[in-house]
Amino acid sequence: MNLVTAEHLTKSYTERLILNDTDFSINEGDKIGLIGVNGTGKSTLLKLVAGLEEPDTGTVVRGRNLDIRYLPQNPVFEEGETVLESVLRENRSRYHDQIWDLESQAKAMLNRLGIPEHDQQIGQLSGGQKKRAALASVLLSPTDLLILDEPTNHLDITSKEILENALSHYGGTVLYVSHDRYFINKTATRILDLTGHTLVNYIGNYDYYLEKKELMTELYASEPSGNQEN
Repeated sequence: MNLVTAEHLTKSYTERLILNDTDFSINEGDKIGLIGVNGTGKSTLLKLVAGLEEPDTGTVVRGRNLDIRYLPQNPVFEEGETVLESVLRENRSRYHDQIWDLESQAKAMLNRLGIPEHDQQIGQLSGGQKKRAALASVLLSPTDLLILDEPTNHLDITSKEILENALSHYGGTVLYVSHDRYFINKTATRILDLTGHTLVNYIGNYDYYLEKKELMTELYASEPSGNQEN
């Protein structure tokens, strides 16, 4: 089932063109790794999908009642909250069927990610701890579309492995940006390459992308990049 359809998107940031007449779609069950060199506008594209920004031209159509959770590179927390309070606040409205079990599930997720002091003030955490607390929150309850901007930043090896396993078995659809090639290769079933102000779609993991990218470069070096499925 199609969750998001974007057509003829054009988007500029200040005077820099990010997207130019770009089309793409996101389907149920996709695990999409969005890649591209720094400065191409990957974070902006995530915000367009999440509805946090609007395109200059074109449309982004989301499925009716589509539930989206978005985790930015630098999560923002409520001042004065404890770690546990933050996770509970973010999930109370989503944990409808098992609200009685929410606190124990939250504590278990925090423990797995290496944050056992649940009553610690969120403002006292390091950058890596804050990222792990934010991941605990978005992974705790299901959503239709989970959007993650650089989720592996500030994570240690153990936390990365936990995240890899969580995303590999995640029941919903995932769209994320990461520069960690190993992580992308382990978790993505589809690659979107933001290049030349448009997207090229590859059905497969990062190794598949590299193989097809090299082949396309050799065969079509003289042709412009475009939206195509490989």
